[in-house]
Amino acid sequence: MNTKIKWLQEKLRGLDMQGMIISNPINIKYLTGINAEGVLLITRKENHYITDSRYIEEVQSVLTVDDEIIIHDIIDVSPYDYENFFSFCENVGFEETYITYSMYKNFMQKYKANHLEETENILEKQRMIKDENEIECLKKACELTDNCFSHLVEFIKIGMTEKQIAYEIEKYFLEHGADGLSFETIVASGKNSSKPHAKTTEKQIEQGDSITIDFGCKYKGYCSDMTRTIFARICTREHKKSI
Repeated sequence: MNTKIKWLQEKLRGLDMQGMIISNPINIKYLTGINAEGVLLITRKENHYITDSRYIEEVQSVLTVDDEIIIHDIIDVSPYDYENFFSFCENVGFEETYITYSMYKNFMQKYKANHLEETENILEKQRMIKDENEIECLKKACELTDNCFSHLVEFIKIGMTEKQIAYEIEKYFLEHGADGLSFETIVASGKNSSKPHAKTTEKQIEQGDSITIDFGCKYKGYCSDMTRTIFARICTREHKKSI
């Protein structure tokens, strides 16, 4: 059986729970590797992943026999099925810091669980502890970001716009193996650089500008984050005083 799911089942037993509804896509990817819309149900007898026809092929390509997860197309799931997923389960866990009250009511109605219980963030706490593979992914994300910054130092020229630089960052990441950006890139120059979360604009880089760049990439689901300030050709006396 999938070792992470086995760990989760043991933790649930320790909390006197017989099952769990997992809808946070980050938690689902952590447990199964699935990167597709859906809901993962951990039950007493079997584990189920409910998605729709757009993602069936993707999910099937990710899961293995060892994962022991039954895949369902949401179209084929009947009200009777929903009522039976958690039959004989007295307490069913849910992600209390992720789902909305509307989702909570929907879960109660749809799954007919006797009692939905908070799980004390057991998945989020476990995700803080990285295994060797996760550490390697983080290292790779950081390496790509370091290399991207080295590229930017040579790439940025007077007259370029902040948006051109932001585009080059995303382009570099995608061309060098990243999944994409960790978050929306910030490139702030001149007066814009005083704003901690400035919006990247069409402002052109001018000689003497300070240029603050806040950026990062995502590699196999793991993110990097770097903030650097550089100067366009010269560092003014005023800037030197503040360094």
